[in-house]
Amino acid sequence: MKIAFLHALPFDGRMWDPQLAAFGDHETHAPTLYPFGSSFDEWALGVLGEVPGTFVAVGASMGGYTAAAIARLAPERLDGIVLVGSRADADAPERRPLREEWIRIVGEQGGEGLWEAAAKKFFTDGADPAIVERAHRIASQQDPDGLVRAIEAIMNRPDSTEAVTSGIPLLVVAGAEDHLIPPEVARELAAASPNGRAEVLDACGHLPAMERPDDFNRILAAFLEEL
Repeated sequence: MKIAFLHALPFDGRMWDPQLAAFGDHETHAPTLYPFGSSFDEWALGVLGEVPGTFVAVGASMGGYTAAAIARLAPERLDGIVLVGSRADADAPERRPLREEWIRIVGEQGGEGLWEAAAKKFFTDGADPAIVERAHRIASQQDPDGLVRAIEAIMNRPDSTEAVTSGIPLLVVAGAEDHLIPPEVARELAAASPNGRAEVLDACGHLPAMERPDDFNRILAAFLEEL
């Protein structure tokens, strides 16, 4: 089975290294999304062009928005969808000032600024410091132009709920202490799908695949076995 791991903002494909190692018996892809364009539809088309045939799209946060775009554009290419600290609806209008503030910060301070303003808060206080520092290192190395395009894409993304809940096998994984996307969002989205289920990890923040890789890998492996 093929798996496309789609990364969160402000990271790149390296955030999935623990999953690439754990699922080496599958054909895995972890593309860096920023070069594919300036919208989630363009990113979805980039992934579809890079990964042949059908596959499971595993998207964390922003990567989940890309997986949702794939479900809208080419549902026949998906064997399953896994949204991790992510959702399927459009960005709420009240979040626009925050996104615009992120754009300003990136313009002035690059990835390091976005880490300090937002991304380091994705992790709980109890997260492994080595994991957090690795995430910090990846974030600080990102190209500011790519980050700005990504934030703009997040602000302007369409609602993909109907596509995500249309019957494609769906797994939604959330952290119990995710303050960006509460676990209730994951449960409601999974419940709206005839083939959906939600998993919530205790003592975990916005990025379960990074903060709790072993537990996340166990959940993902069980999902894949059912496909």
